Amino acid sequence: MRILATGIVAFLIWSFISAWLYNDKIKPSMNELVALQSATQIPKAQPDSLSLIRASMPGNLPIYFEFNNPEFIPDPQYDSRIAEFKSFLEKYPASVLTVKGYADLVGEPEFNRDLGLKRALTVQKYLTEKGIPAARTNAESGGEDLSSDYITEEGRAKTRRAEISIKL
Repeated sequence: MRILATGIVAFLIWSFISAWLYNDKIKPSMNELVALQSATQIPKAQPDSLSLIRASMPGNLPIYFEFNNPEFIPDPQYDSRIAEFKSFLEKYPASVLTVKGYADLVGEPEFNRDLGLKRALTVQKYLTEKGIPAARTNAESGGEDLSSDYITEEGRAKTRRAEISIKL
């Protein structure tokens, strides 16, 4: 019992001393003003060259197709966007265009993979006709695009496409 009483007394003394130290010695020193470095003295971070290139890059261009058809109808909007891609490729010679063809879920997966590749090759040929060298483009198949709505015809129509994008 004597050990327990001694422990309680020691705890109470330690509590009063630590509360006194905190309230009278430590806490007031926290309220003192500290000179801070001005924000104007810190150098501003400059964006790296890759982020500047990505910011000037044209966004992906989707070209839509009819059901079970690897041919598309050229549109003047496509021509203006392709001109953006062409000027970007001229400015950055290490970049390459990737054309990825997709199909909807209707049909066999192997057939849809082939159809996606045919669509990509059709768009690649269209790009070469517009002055982009074939060596600067890659065509590949995305097969069946499973990221869209397959219940409605509009959802399936959105997946029948080829997308042009830039790879650095």
